[in-house]
Amino acid sequence: MEKAAVILRKAGFVVIVPQPSHIRHGHKPEELKGKYDKRTLTKWEGEGALSHLANIKKCDAVYIFNKGSYLGPAVTVEIGYSLALGKPIYSKAPINDITVTNFIKAVVTPAKLSELIKL
Repeated sequence: MEKAAVILRKAGFVVIVPQPSHIRHGHKPEELKGKYDKRTLTKWEGEGALSHLANIKKCDAVYIFNKGSYLGPAVTVEIGYSLALGKPIYSKAPINDITVTNFIKAVVTPAKLSELIKL
């Protein structure tokens, strides 16, 4: 994701790249799961999700950096939130879900995205 962000930053965009969950994908998540109770970990995960939504609220457009055609449940929530706010949504790869496909303005590379969205 950071490579794509660099391309967009060079084109003059302010890019916010969400950080992966340390609970699910971070540095030794097994240690976190062994050290903290499920309630605490769930709270932290929710706080991370809310920060993603706050960033969407601040942005002019949303770019989904999906590997292949995969969309996880959290990204699906973010797409719904983006739609509710009237944000245009772009993705790197085609999306398999026929319903979600209707909400994607274009499937483009980061370089092409900077051509579509003019500052």
